[in-house]
Amino acid sequence: MNLNLKKVAFVGAAFLITLIGAFMAWRHEGRLPVRAAGAVNNGQAPSGPSANRYVGAYTVPLTTDGHAVIGYSRVGEILGSGISSSEKAQALLAIFPQLPAPVQPAAAQHLVNLLPDSAYLSFACNLTNASASAEVRAVIYADLLQRPNTIKLPWLLAMARSPGISQSGAAVTLLQAVLREDHGTDWEIWADRIRVWLQAHPDAPETGVRR
Repeated sequence: MNLNLKKVAFVGAAFLITLIGAFMAWRHEGRLPVRAAGAVNNGQAPSGPSANRYVGAYTVPLTTDGHAVIGYSRVGEILGSGISSSEKAQALLAIFPQLPAPVQPAAAQHLVNLLPDSAYLSFACNLTNASASAEVRAVIYADLLQRPNTIKLPWLLAMARSPGISQSGAAVTLLQAVLREDHGTDWEIWADRIRVWLQAHPDAPETGVRR
C-alpha cells in the first residue's frame, strides 16, 4: 500500500512539474493573452501582436510600420484640432497624397464625411483615378451614392467610361436602373440623357446639412 501511494505521489509530482514547465514556456513565447490597449504594466505599454496603441483619433496596431504610425498621428492631430470642419477637410486633402497606403482609406472616410457638396470635386476625382487604391475608391463610391443626383449621376457616368477601375460596371448598372435606359458605350448619349433626367428630377433644395 505504501509503495502504491509513493508511486502515485511521484507520478503526480512529475505531471505537475511538466505542466508548470509547459506554462512557463507558453508565457515566455508570448502566446498568453495581452491586456487591451491603453492598459499599463509598471509604466510599460502592452506588447504583442494583439496590442494596440492609441494615436490621435485612431487605434493603431503595434505591428504597423513607423511611416503608417506617423500618418495616423498626422490625421489624428488634424481631426482633434479646434479648426472648422471645412478647414479640417482642406488640411486632410493637403496631406492625403503623402499618407502611407494603409492610412489612406481611414483618411478618405473622414474626408468624405467632412467635404460639403460644393467642394466634392477636389476629392471625387479619385473615383476615376486608376492609381488610387481600390479601398480608397470604394470609400468615395459608397459616399457618392448618398450625394445629390446632380453630383452622383455625372460621376457615375465618368466612372462608367473608365474601364480601368473596378466600379465601372457597377456605375453602368446603376445608371441603367436610374434612367431606365441603356445606351451601351455611347457616352455622349448617356451625358445628354442624364441632363434631361436631371431637369425632370431636380434635387431637393439645399438644407445646409451634410446628410
